[in-house]
Amino acid sequence: MDKKFCNDVCRVRNHRRISDRAKTVKRVEKVLIRNRSLLVSLKHRAEIKMTEEGRFVWLRRNGFDFNFHTHVQPLEDGRLAIMCFEEGYILHGEGLISWSDMPEKLLSRLPL
Repeated sequence: MDKKFCNDVCRVRNHRRISDRAKTVKRVEKVLIRNRSLLVSLKHRAEIKMTEEGRFVWLRRNGFDFNFHTHVQPLEDGRLAIMCFEEGYILHGEGLISWSDMPEKLLSRLPL
């Protein structure tokens, strides 16, 4: 009467279904956290003058996955701010501008 599953097959099937979803979420979370940490590292490298293309190449060589981000924010000037949590970059020409290069101009435009 108080059984949650009809038999062991149903119980195992349910466990595997839940476990597969959890594994997918953990994989995506791992990539997002890695992307964020690379953006933080790029911000700390701000004293080294890099070109916009150089920033892109540096992120790519260090394992940044441009397919994963938390949100995209269009800016008033038509460019896009691509964010991984609170860190991000702005697409610009053939490269990118670090979010930290222009925070005073951009932070006020993002909804909280």
